[in-house]
Amino acid sequence: MKEVLLRPDKPFFNNVDVAVIDFPQGRDGGERQRCKITVEFAQCDVDELKAKNMDFDAAMDYYKDWIYNVVKVNLSTDWKCVGGMDETMKIVQEHIERYFNRKR
Repeated sequence: MKEVLLRPDKPFFNNVDVAVIDFPQGRDGGERQRCKITVEFAQCDVDELKAKNMDFDAAMDYYKDWIYNVVKVNLSTDWKCVGGMDETMKIVQEHIERYFNRKR
């Protein structure tokens, strides 16, 4: 199973770009960026999830699963996150809370 690091950029109002970094010679070796994904959380994106009867917690689970699956397609293999998922999900949380009328 490939180990990867997620490195989110500074978020925009409705999305964040996340670099996917792997370690071709192991974690003690150098890093290389394999791909970059864009996680979108505009109101229309969240409205689609709400239309599927997702609450805030279900939406957060959806985003986490979505990130895993998109990275898996780009890497063509299963992967394990060794860092950056919490930071990425915190950005998603901060941006979708308002659409579920949650206070920070």
